[in-house]
Amino acid sequence: MKEMGMDKKIEKKKWSQKKLYYIAGAILLMILMFFGFKTFNEKIYKVDGSKISVKKVIEGDFQDMILIDGDIEPINLVLVNTLEGGTVDEIFIEDGVMVEKGTPLVRLSNPSVTLGYMNQETAIMEQINNLRNLKLSLEKEQINLAETLIDSENKLAEVERSYKVDSVLISKDVIAKNDFIEVAESYKYQQKKRDFMNENVKKNRHDNKDQIKQINRSINMMNRNLELIHENIEKMLVRAPVTGMLSSFDPVIGESYIRNQTVAKIDVQAGFKIKGLADEYYLSSVKPGQLARFSFDGNIIELKIKKVLPEVVNRRFEVELVFVNEIPKDITIGQSVQVRLELSKAQKSLMIPRGSYFQSSGGQYVFVLDGEGEAHKRIIKLGSQNPSYYQVLEGLSEGDQFISSSYEDYKNYETIKIKN
Repeated sequence: MKEMGMDKKIEKKKWSQKKLYYIAGAILLMILMFFGFKTFNEKIYKVDGSKISVKKVIEGDFQDMILIDGDIEPINLVLVNTLEGGTVDEIFIEDGVMVEKGTPLVRLSNPSVTLGYMNQETAIMEQINNLRNLKLSLEKEQINLAETLIDSENKLAEVERSYKVDSVLISKDVIAKNDFIEVAESYKYQQKKRDFMNENVKKNRHDNKDQIKQINRSINMMNRNLELIHENIEKMLVRAPVTGMLSSFDPVIGESYIRNQTVAKIDVQAGFKIKGLADEYYLSSVKPGQLARFSFDGNIIELKIKKVLPEVVNRRFEVELVFVNEIPKDITIGQSVQVRLELSKAQKSLMIPRGSYFQSSGGQYVFVLDGEGEAHKRIIKLGSQNPSYYQVLEGLSEGDQFISSSYEDYKNYETIKIKN
């Protein structure tokens, strides 16, 4: 039997030729897919030339301006507010007429408020009567003390005469000494009594004077309170605070108003202004004193900004504009106008007309014609804008032609083939 030898170990190849073919094929496929994807992305979009608009890049005087929708308003408009709440009881005048200051407009009724004022009035009148009675009592007391002082002085005068006569008689021993002593003591007593009464009257007069002065001040203050109460009762009758044209006045009998509610407006007829709304984007650019203009009856009317109200409501803020020159005669309250507000002075710039292309590109690029029937996407940079043009900062030259219509159908393409 043939002796068998030891098994020989055969090393297995790590990379077979077949496997290398597979790897090379995969790499080639990836390369083909890459260039295929790139070619797909760079494919040309074909568009009918009649369905696009073409505009030209120009150089000219560019002025940054915006359009503001405004309304004509009185330059001095006074609000008429209720001073007390209540229901409409009586209407005295119609809307849209001239009124004089103090003219009654509408009477309100509020029984609870009126009753409260009447109760206050009654209480104040009672206090005034009590103070007046106290004042009369003090004055009567002063009179009584004065009368007592007069009586005392009369009694002193009588005793003084007796004392002087007896003084002569006692020196001649005509009367008894005891009688003279009695008269002398009576004279001294009346002197002391008169002096006491005199001091008491002076003190009482001084004290009463201060008290009566305080009483008078209190009465005057209460009378002013009464006047205020009467005015508050009168406030239920709403009057025109100034002379002018009445507007926005449409009360209805039985309608309720709260305190400090506006019931009308009065145009003082001192002129007109324009109140407009601008986009919040321009809040930092709009300043008082800037010039603006609008067209009216074929004429250009100049304005300037008087006031900027920085509060933003619904993404817009409010501006007030006044007329620079004479106000047109046919201007009326409530008219709507479109104002062109100048944000900067004119300067030489490259410009492209506004168009629907901006909504698709966001102003980041345009399709520029190459003169050979194609348009290529070109990155640009825009600056300021006005109602007609965008200011071009980079990417375009004067005379370049670009597609100004919408890019929505081919915004993902790089090249446009324009068919005749």
